[in-house]
Amino acid sequence: MFQKFLSAFQKKAVGVSTPAALPLFGLAPTLTGKTVTTESAMRVPAVACAVALIAETVGALPAKLFEKDGRASVTEHPAYRLIHDEANPWTSAEALRVQLTTDALLRGHGFALVVRTASGEPVELHRLEPHQVQVETDDFGEPSYMVQLADGGHRYPFTDILHVSAFAGASPITLGREAIGLALAFEEHIAKLFANGGKPGGILKTEKTLGDEAKSKLAVSWTAAHGAGRSGGTAILDEGMSYESVTMTLA
Repeated sequence: MFQKFLSAFQKKAVGVSTPAALPLFGLAPTLTGKTVTTESAMRVPAVACAVALIAETVGALPAKLFEKDGRASVTEHPAYRLIHDEANPWTSAEALRVQLTTDALLRGHGFALVVRTASGEPVELHRLEPHQVQVETDDFGEPSYMVQLADGGHRYPFTDILHVSAFAGASPITLGREAIGLALAFEEHIAKLFANGGKPGGILKTEKTLGDEAKSKLAVSWTAAHGAGRSGGTAILDEGMSYESVTMTLA
């Protein structure tokens, strides 16, 4: 009795390849059965164009620094070069804005680490992969960031992380995954239809009774002669067989 009670509270391990584990990684399948990821979503032209348009527009916007208590532009501050010229020796300031905006659109958040000198002066901005960063907040809502780097985990205060967040912290890919899944499923369905010459399937009919082996051989031979990429040919039917095409309707 006690063992049954205890088993109700025991946690069970779930393999990462099982369907039950997919929601843990934001990969829950849509109603169409398609699993929408950042990679698959970007194969939808509308998604790719929208992400590129928004990210490149943000990247092209002028970036300036202003005095905290005024409207005067500041160009002598060390951070000015990082947001106006280059974020680091291998990334321009514009390219970093594009990268962080793209991360926010596809994954919900974009992060960059502020690299400082011993005196605390910012000298570089390094983009971080979103999956490397875990955001934590204290009782007063102040965030800190746990970052997994090659040499282990590091905790940074909010002053050392540039954080770009999507609306409500949710990626538009996640919010619109059903529509994106529908687009992926529709694209695959139409592609298969056109691979078959734009014609739906059909039915082979005969008045004779066929055994399982005969049906299997007939299906294999028909597919080999008239399957994908071979439609439009002339079929020769034996022993009183007839072919009935399945038509598509808009209903």
